Amino acid sequence: MHSVIIVDDEIYFRKGLIRMIDWEGNGYQVIGEADNGEDALAMIRDKKPDLVITDIRMPVLDGLDLIQAAEKEKLDTEFVIISGHNDFHYAQQAVRFGVLDYVLKPVDEDDIVDALGKLRDKLTKKRQLQERRRMLLSEKQIEALIRGESEGAATEDWMEHEMASGPQTFTYAMIELNNVHPWSDRKQPSKEELRAAIREAVRQLVPSASDPILYEHRRTYGLIVPGLYLTEAGGNVRAFMELLLLRLDERYELEFRAYTGTTVQQLNHIKESYISAKEALSYKYYRSPDRVIAISDVSGTELVYGQLDDDVCRRLVEAVEENDSNEMKQVIDSLFSEFRDKRFSPEAIKTGIVQCVLVICKSIRGMEGDETELSSFEPVINWHDHNVTLEEIRRLLTAFVFEAGDLVGTLYRTYGKGRIHKVKTYVDQNYSKNISLKTIASQFYMNPAYLGQLFKRNYGLYFNDYLQKLRIAEAKKLLRIKDLRIYEVAERVGFNNPDYFVTQFDKLERMTPSEYRNKLNLQ
Repeated sequence: MHSVIIVDDEIYFRKGLIRMIDWEGNGYQVIGEADNGEDALAMIRDKKPDLVITDIRMPVLDGLDLIQAAEKEKLDTEFVIISGHNDFHYAQQAVRFGVLDYVLKPVDEDDIVDALGKLRDKLTKKRQLQERRRMLLSEKQIEALIRGESEGAATEDWMEHEMASGPQTFTYAMIELNNVHPWSDRKQPSKEELRAAIREAVRQLVPSASDPILYEHRRTYGLIVPGLYLTEAGGNVRAFMELLLLRLDERYELEFRAYTGTTVQQLNHIKESYISAKEALSYKYYRSPDRVIAISDVSGTELVYGQLDDDVCRRLVEAVEENDSNEMKQVIDSLFSEFRDKRFSPEAIKTGIVQCVLVICKSIRGMEGDETELSSFEPVINWHDHNVTLEEIRRLLTAFVFEAGDLVGTLYRTYGKGRIHKVKTYVDQNYSKNISLKTIASQFYMNPAYLGQLFKRNYGLYFNDYLQKLRIAEAKKLLRIKDLRIYEVAERVGFNNPDYFVTQFDKLERMTPSEYRNKLNLQ
């Protein structure tokens, strides 16, 4: 809605013009009227209207003099001249002074409505341009402050004018929109819309406040919160930010978080508050249930930049390879409990997630699969490029783990028999070497537990039992056809310990190797 002042020395014309036009329906609001240019000038200074509609011929100060005086004082108001004097000389002067339009009396309603429509578009564009300029100036000033590069009194005076007069406290807050990323179904508001929404939320909480000043960081919006904003929140910055987030919740079904720094007594110290607000933001995963985190909440609590326990990754990979949904859930629970209990930093959490994902990918590739075919792969690898909550990270990882489990199950069904045959062939050819289920599983990029199960399912024996039986069978051949000592036979079939060889031979054949050889000699 654009504001208008009507100026004409004829009261009947002023009142008639006000009654004639549906001002609000055309996007305007009449905020005042005057019968001479001098009173009109005082009113323009006070009310700062968007538009002044004025007659040319008036006592004390005529229309053209009024326009010149407003221009000289740099009053940001546009003018339309309405006059009964059809004099091209006046029109020329009016245009030279930047008048938006020139309408002759008697005024026709349709003509004035058309003129107001054209003017409305111009005024709207002008307001948008002013807002962009003001925003850029605000951001430039805030950027100078948070970098500690304020230009002395000039910056201080400008910000004091924006915020309030007199002594104040100031707190830097960072507002963060989460979980809106390319792989979600949530719609991202435009930057302009989000800025407007935050400003409107502040105005709802503090109707008497001047226009809120925002600064766009890479992923958050910075807001300087002066003490005068906190009256309705009991002087508490956290309470104010919680109310602000509630206003945003009413407008969007999205996940907003806020982080506040220390409170400073002077505006040129706001850099200290900004730095501490950034520090509070780094605790977003450790304090994940909290929508507002103040630096005082985490004072004395140190985040850890350590590594994830390898056992957690190992268990997760085994659960995926066995496609065990219950175990996958339990390991993910353990993983995020470790993040919380050990106070992992955002960087450490990112590293831990990537560590688990890459090990799972290695397992998939070992079965001739392609992890990039998983729809959940790109989100779980690239979530850290977006604002996401810990709960969203958990959701993305869970989706990936379960989808990977399904893929592994399919790969085992497709390639399992061929791969287990390769494993058996390898064992048959290398039984005399120092091999084990673990070393072979590593060589074939398989999980040892699952390989053991797959071997048992296909050949009716557990891997170790098959290997021992194969070695003993080969030992029997050597005992029959070779004149070798017992320890030499043991070495040739893969036993490093002759006593252990004798024990295993006796276990399977119910006799020792010597007894077996003697039995053959007696036949």
